[in-house]
Amino acid sequence: MTTLSIPTSSGSGPGEPGTRVIRPSDRETLDPAELWELPATQADLEELSTKRFERLPHRPASLAEIPAGAVAALGPVVGEMPMEHVFVIPRAARSVGIERADWVLAPTEVVAIGRDRIAVWIDDPAGPRVRAVIPFADVVAVLDRSILLYGRLEIIGPEASIVVRYNTVGQPELRGLLVPLRRSFEPVATPVPEASGRDPGSMPHKWMAVLHSSDVRVRGSEPMLVAAGDLDDPMPQLHNGVAVLTAAELVVATDPTPDTQAAHYGVDLLIVPRALVTGLAGTGGGLEITVGATPHPVDVRIDAHPSLVADAVRLLGPLTGQRD
Repeated sequence: MTTLSIPTSSGSGPGEPGTRVIRPSDRETLDPAELWELPATQADLEELSTKRFERLPHRPASLAEIPAGAVAALGPVVGEMPMEHVFVIPRAARSVGIERADWVLAPTEVVAIGRDRIAVWIDDPAGPRVRAVIPFADVVAVLDRSILLYGRLEIIGPEASIVVRYNTVGQPELRGLLVPLRRSFEPVATPVPEASGRDPGSMPHKWMAVLHSSDVRVRGSEPMLVAAGDLDDPMPQLHNGVAVLTAAELVVATDPTPDTQAAHYGVDLLIVPRALVTGLAGTGGGLEITVGATPHPVDVRIDAHPSLVADAVRLLGPLTGQRD
């Protein structure tokens, strides 16, 4: 059995005693370098820029596209690895500061999904290795965020997180990779009162499409209770979107950029197993979801438009252990 090894999330911080608090970074907050990332030279940046389209994250078509060391290391950890359960993130550069010199090289990574766990292999300069493993049963939330082409996937555990950074060109494939994990979440017995929620057919096309996509309905055409912000306003609204309750999940989908002057590509997703949700509240300009994890609770706090917060707390709160 591989020892669980999960790097601490840079978005976590102190909260109530005994509670882990996840506060996702905003657009201006830097995502610091990891121990396995090395400073990038000007030559590195120039070399990578000439191979931009050769180095996009993807699901491999054959074993030849997966580093040999990754196959050998991940097999014993996750078991059988069909190609649709593997995601390759080629070596890339990313910014960790405001200066041109503040760039690091992120080595090639491979994300693999097994029957009951997720693992990440890294081509560490100190020696290739499996850097993180987490069983499905230990996942308390999934947070996938993007700013234009910069994606940040965080698989949140009770004490730490696996963070995977990637080019969002590969976002649909990476989210598809997570389907087995999401389908492992046990549904609750309480039925979903669809009639009391918002009608997806009455929403703007973008949000209607999101509500009928696998980003929200990972099990297909399942009953869902929908809360939504004021989406009819033609002016961009910060962190607006929808919050959805199904039998197995609480999903919050919001516009991915806090910049009203920038184009809104796709949506950010927060996914929490519904059976673990013990509280949903509005706090400090956003939503706070409390997850009953072991050995201690986890609070996930995300920015959300006031209209979305109000509707989510009103409609979904009573079904998720709402707090005062």
